[in-house]
Amino acid sequence: MNNITEITELVVDLVKSQLNEAVTLTAIEQTTRNVLQEIGRQTIEMSLKTMNHPYPDRRIECECGAEATYIRQRNARLHTIFGKLNVTRAYYLCSACHHGSCPLDTELGLRPNRLSAELSRLVAMTGVQLPFGTGRNLFEALTLVSVSDQAMAKATQRVGELVTMEEEVSEKKAKEAAFLLEREQEGRHPVRLYGAIDAAKVHIRDDAEHRWRDLKIGAWFEAGGQPPTSPDGEWSIKAKNISYYTDICPASEFGNLFWSSGVAHDAQLARELVMLGDGADWIWNLVAEHFPKSVQILDWFHASEHLMPVAQAAFTTQVEQSDWVSRMKQLMWEGCIEELITACDKLAVVCSHDVIRTTANYFEKHQERMRYAYFRKQGYQIGSGTIESAAKQIGMMRMKVPGAIWNVANARKVAKARAAYLSDQWQSLPLAV
Repeated sequence: MNNITEITELVVDLVKSQLNEAVTLTAIEQTTRNVLQEIGRQTIEMSLKTMNHPYPDRRIECECGAEATYIRQRNARLHTIFGKLNVTRAYYLCSACHHGSCPLDTELGLRPNRLSAELSRLVAMTGVQLPFGTGRNLFEALTLVSVSDQAMAKATQRVGELVTMEEEVSEKKAKEAAFLLEREQEGRHPVRLYGAIDAAKVHIRDDAEHRWRDLKIGAWFEAGGQPPTSPDGEWSIKAKNISYYTDICPASEFGNLFWSSGVAHDAQLARELVMLGDGADWIWNLVAEHFPKSVQILDWFHASEHLMPVAQAAFTTQVEQSDWVSRMKQLMWEGCIEELITACDKLAVVCSHDVIRTTANYFEKHQERMRYAYFRKQGYQIGSGTIESAAKQIGMMRMKVPGAIWNVANARKVAKARAAYLSDQWQSLPLAV
């Protein structure tokens, strides 16, 4: 601790020597930060220098099994969280496979002419939050380290690539009967697990036929609390242990990810598996294919939103419209879906508006998924707020920022990286690779 005090005193003297007459706390903060940044840079540079043996072995074993011969000391430029620095390492060349290597690079994880693993991790964390140009400026302001838009994009997309690689491994395992049996024998049986699927639009530049593509998003989670006691009451249900997954692909391909991500959370073994979604056919087709025994619930809020267009088509005054919607919501809340459909049918007789008949068909199609009174009695969550939040956080807040136009490959990578970050999976990824 005495050493720290001595070092601090030296830093204080150094900071004072660089301050001008107009001393303010801001000036002290900025100068101290610059000094510490330079101290950090030189500390790393000198540490690496001491680790490079001045008398290297003349020969070492090459990866191919032959011997590699020492050639010379080779310089490299490193880009670290304390800025750019130079390092010298022993360089070897194998006469058998002609592969050159620097053992210190492997030993310490050095990445010449690239962002260091730690810098890349922090840059990617910024890239999943903000457009690369904005993120670059903020990152430099916070860290005093300059990175380009391209470097931030590359670091962020690299995380997406790692997520993709892990998903591919998981998809392969989820198709193996032996692996599924092993999961079952391990006694993995979640008491109640929720799943939800949705989609958000992403502006694509490299698909002339489809300028806007669906970014499909899924989530697995647990939930606590109870719905309100009335249709317009305050909702207090909170999701926890949320894990997101996403992709831009046809529904059939997304189904593979849906299944494998579910297996990763033992959805196929859950005592109660509850699936939530809006009325999109592709969602319920995937649920029927992969988890046919699950409890299927049509999101309460999506179902409720269909009432007002019917009321506006059938009634002229806002009072009449509000009154009808209120009564129909109460029927929905109580699970009286047949009465709700009958009420829509009656309006369709006196008012030939397409939206009324379409809505009646919609309710009839999803009748089994609208047993809200029963679902509430079981303590199930009946609103898909969790996946709606995911669509906003991944789709709206990152992928649909003003002016954003993506190519499909990069959009997939960035979306997957953000999903991993929001799922608290960041630390489990091999970001040092």
